[in-house]
Amino acid sequence: MATGAGGAPVDAADRPLVLVDVRPSACGYQALVWALREAERRDAELLAVTVWAGDPAQPDEGRAEMEQALAAMVERAVAETGVHGRTRIAAVTSPVTVADVAARTGAELLVVGSEEVAS
Repeated sequence: MATGAGGAPVDAADRPLVLVDVRPSACGYQALVWALREAERRDAELLAVTVWAGDPAQPDEGRAEMEQALAAMVERAVAETGVHGRTRIAAVTSPVTVADVAARTGAELLVVGSEEVAS
């Protein structure tokens, strides 16, 4: 368990939140790796999110596979960086955006890959 000022334990819920938009691309993976290292530097939790484009009114065909792919990417990034015990994952359904999730969770930082940023 992490400790704060004076050696008092810090609960994961008390840590800041870094949110990363994970896309199935090399750029998306690099954003995840950077965000994981930044979460460690900030003593923050990391929430890795992917947006599922399915229709909320229809069965969730494909959503489970998307969550599994996201979990596998996060596991790979954790193994690569050695940063353990800081991650959660979520697949959110469109029209919810990662910016919506950031606003609702009070994320301290939102990380997106450069290919997702409009110029």
